[in-house]
Amino acid sequence: MATLRIAILGESGVGKSAVTVRFLTKRYIGEYNSEIDLLYRSSLKQEDSLTDIEILDTSSKKSPMPLESHVQWADGFVVVYDVCRRMTFKMARRTLECLHKMRTSFIVPVALMANKIDLDHRRKIGVDEGHELALEFGCQFYEVSAAETFQSINIAFQALLRDAMITKQQRSTILRRRRSSLLTVSKKLGSIFGKKDHEVEKKRPSCDALPDFALSI
Repeated sequence: MATLRIAILGESGVGKSAVTVRFLTKRYIGEYNSEIDLLYRSSLKQEDSLTDIEILDTSSKKSPMPLESHVQWADGFVVVYDVCRRMTFKMARRTLECLHKMRTSFIVPVALMANKIDLDHRRKIGVDEGHELALEFGCQFYEVSAAETFQSINIAFQALLRDAMITKQQRSTILRRRRSSLLTVSKKLGSIFGKKDHEVEKKRPSCDALPDFALSI
C-alpha cells in the first residue's frame, strides 16, 4: 500500500494545525506559524498493519481555497471551521463546493470538522447546520475540541484514513482492470491487422509469377 495523503483545509485561525498535532502527538499547542504549508509524516497502525501517512497542513495565507495541486495530491481531506465564527463556516461551504467541482472523476473521502466546541458560550454555528452541510456534500461530520480532548479528533482521522485506504485500493483495482482491458484490446487489434497484412502479402503476385512481358517492361 502506498502512502495515504490527507490535506487539511480551512480558513486561518480555525485550528487546522492544532487538530493535526493533536491527532499525531496527543498534545495541544495553541500557537503555530500559519504562513506556510506544513507536511507531517507518520505511521499508523490499522488492522494489525502499519500504514504510512502524510498530512498536509495548508496555509490559508497563501490561498484561502484549495489549490489544484492540493486536490491532485491528496487521498482525503479534512475541512475545518470554527463554531464561533460564521465566516469560517461559509468558507468551509465554499471549500466543499470547490472540492466537489475539482474531483469529478472519482470520489475522495472528506471529513467536515467543527472545532472549538469548548467555547460553546460563544458558539455561532449549531450542530444541525454542520450536519446539514455534511449531508449536502456527502461527507463525514465531527464536532471536536483540539484544546480539550484527543478522542474525538482521533475517531475522525481514523475513520477518514480507513475510507481513504478503501477508496485508494478500489481506484487502483479499477486502473489495473482498465490497463488490462486496453492491453487485451491492443493484442486483439494487432492480431487482426497482422493477419490481414499477411493475407495481402499472400495474395500479392511475386516477380516469379509474373509473365515474361511484364518483367521486360
